[in-house]
Order: sequence, then C-alpha cells, then structure tokens
Amino acid sequence: MLCAPLVFMSAACGAPLIAHAARGGYAKPYALFEPQQQMQVADTRPAFVVKIDGSNVSIDSGDPVPPGMRTVVVSIPGPKGMSNPRRATLTIDAKPCTRYYLAARRSSPTARDWSAFIAGSEPIGECVRRFGPS
Repeated sequence: MLCAPLVFMSAACGAPLIAHAARGGYAKPYALFEPQQQMQVADTRPAFVVKIDGSNVSIDSGDPVPPGMRTVVVSIPGPKGMSNPRRATLTIDAKPCTRYYLAARRSSPTARDWSAFIAGSEPIGECVRRFGPS
C-alpha cells in the first residue's frame, strides 16, 4: 500500500497526497494517472509514473490523487533492449473522476528525443456514478 512510504516524506513535499491517502483516496472525487498500454507503435512507449507532487509512488500502484494541478514525473523507457530510462515532468490539471493515460514519443523510430505527453483521458465510471459528473 502506498500510504506507509509516503509517511516518510516531508510535509512540504507530500502533504496533500499523504492526507488524501490517509483519508482513503476513493472517499472523494479523484483522478488516476496510468501508463498508456494500448497501441504501442515504434515511436511511442508507456510513461510510468514515479512521482506525483514530489512524492515517490510505486510504478504499478495506480493510487487515486485529488483533483487539481499536479506535477507528475514519469519514467520514459529508451529503445527496446536498452536499459537507460530518463525522467520527464508533466504538469496536469487533473479533473475529478478522470483517468489519464501517459506515454512518451519520439520524432522518428531511430531518434532518441523522447518526450512525455497525455495520450488520452476518460471518465472513471465508478467515480462518476458515486460523485456525479464534474
């Protein structure tokens, strides 16, 4: 569970996420950030979330975050077979009850100029049913 590691973060860097996790992230409208896993092409890869608002997150956690402006750091994989991921930062205005799919792309299949982007978003059905449309 994500709550325990967040307790060790300083109040300045992770307070909003710590408070949200402690109250139960699903008790209020929330947003989700996930790597885009569908339709990978040669110049696009999933971007895995490693930090949100300065707080480290487990790459596979998918924990809810409160809506609002979020600074999301993602790991951008290099070419297949290479093990030298980089980090990129996205600023996302996370809307309530919305899932964001994050990815990285490069200008051509042989380029090394990876950049992160929001590949898509969709309403989170169970959140919308519980809290209404945003």
